[in-house]
Amino acid sequence: MDAKVLDGCDLATELVHEIRADAAEDRFFTNRANMDMADRVISIVVTVLVAACVCALLAHVLFV
Repeated sequence: MDAKVLDGCDLATELVHEIRADAAEDRFFTNRANMDMADRVISIVVTVLVAACVCALLAHVLFV
């Protein structure tokens, strides 16, 4: 907030704006953490599927 003197209404308005900005920032970081977790899960699933395909290909080459 500025160093100016605020009356009650202006003070309440400034506090609401700060609270909304803080809440928006919290939502941003929460969404980002959720996206990071989703990216990890997707990469693990893809890695497992690729490993399964490689094992199936090797089994096919070796035993057929």
